Amino acid sequence: MGNSVLTPLEILVIIGFSAAGAISQGCLGIGLALVAGPALVAIDPGFAPGPLIVVGQVVGIRNVIVERSHTDRQAVRRCAFGLPFGLAAGLVVLSMVSDEVIALLVGSLAAAGALSLLCGFRIARTPGVEVATGMGVGFSSMTAALPGPAFVLTFSDMKPATLRGTVGSVFLMVAVAAMIGLIATGEFGLYEVELIGWLIPGILLGLGLARFVRPLLDRAWFRPAVLLVALAGGLALILRQVV
Repeated sequence: MGNSVLTPLEILVIIGFSAAGAISQGCLGIGLALVAGPALVAIDPGFAPGPLIVVGQVVGIRNVIVERSHTDRQAVRRCAFGLPFGLAAGLVVLSMVSDEVIALLVGSLAAAGALSLLCGFRIARTPGVEVATGMGVGFSSMTAALPGPAFVLTFSDMKPATLRGTVGSVFLMVAVAAMIGLIATGEFGLYEVELIGWLIPGILLGLGLARFVRPLLDRAWFRPAVLLVALAGGLALILRQVV
């Protein structure tokens, strides 16, 4: 399953993109898999979903703890109602498709999520929509380790600190449930643990740098720049699979 030996260039790409993704996640509350996922899956499809879900919690737990006073707990509870249904559906899909389909799914979700956010697409928030968002987050997490787009389409009106804390709380539940499902179905093993080891240096680097980048959140160019990187990566991964 995937590459057994990584080249020096691939290692640099893994560290660079995982660091960039961790910076985005540490600042915006989303972005690890959105920014890093396409490049990582192009190197080895095994990076999604398990390894990306696990390392996402290195950043996510920081957000849960530091931003706990800003967390929208009602939104977290409503998302939690929808999560099991999305996770179950994603697990069924994951068990039926090949690595190539997973790569195409990651690229498509990354590109579609980034494009919709760049275009300013928003969904009016209601309790039912928040439950449906939980379903979408669960499905996209299980199939492609990409929970962010579904969440932000609904909760984009939140302030950055509230978004980070709320997203972190939901993603923590997703990670625990998803990993139980992946291990139980044989979709996560020692090889995925090895891939996590390659991600950790970049994640720690990005987490450290995020504290210096957070002040840039108020600058108009920062969020679009992150989304453009995600869009380009998603499109490149799609082209890799279809050309």
